[in-house]
Amino acid sequence: MITHVVFDFDGTLADSRAVAIGLYNAVAERKGYGALTPENLAELSALSILERCKRLEVPVYRLPALMLEVSRGYRGAMDRVELQPGVRELLAALRERGLRLVILSSNAEENIRAFLRRQGMEAWVDAVLCSSRIFGKARLLRSLMKSEGLAPEQLVYVGDEHRDVEACREVGVRVIAVRWGFDAESRLREASPDHLASEPAEVAECVGRWSEAHR
Repeated sequence: MITHVVFDFDGTLADSRAVAIGLYNAVAERKGYGALTPENLAELSALSILERCKRLEVPVYRLPALMLEVSRGYRGAMDRVELQPGVRELLAALRERGLRLVILSSNAEENIRAFLRRQGMEAWVDAVLCSSRIFGKARLLRSLMKSEGLAPEQLVYVGDEHRDVEACREVGVRVIAVRWGFDAESRLREASPDHLASEPAEVAECVGRWSEAHR
């Protein structure tokens, strides 16, 4: 029986692309890294994280520090981040079914909670779990299952990146990948998610279908 739906934040729930690009480019200019542009975004979205680093001339060992700088920049920019279209209705529908909602992100908890408060949705979310590690989501999922006494089949994860799918595969959690985030559809398909959704309403339908199948 599904009891929890776990969401990635940036790209999945929040339309933070423009803000993230601006924050990254500000750091990139100071550090001498390649910039994100309208011309290279589509190409980069189909590449792995390591391939993106190579293309943008970002040393892999500098990624944690880069992510930390971008996360700090979010503090003054969350008022420019909005919900993805249809997400409010999706979360409301899942809550109405009695499902618990969790956000799992590499963004900072204070940024996410500030966003939720501005949207009037902080009470909708049961937990916000964050890690600055690029590939730290499997560990967070294990921590959630251990603290809540959950089996993998009680969770569904919803995310927009290849690494989200990989983390779920590592811990045995079903995963819905979404087409409206950062990673290209081709990149998501390479990871073989359990479902690939084109719009938020499809996520609710999929969770409902899986719930009925396991009653």
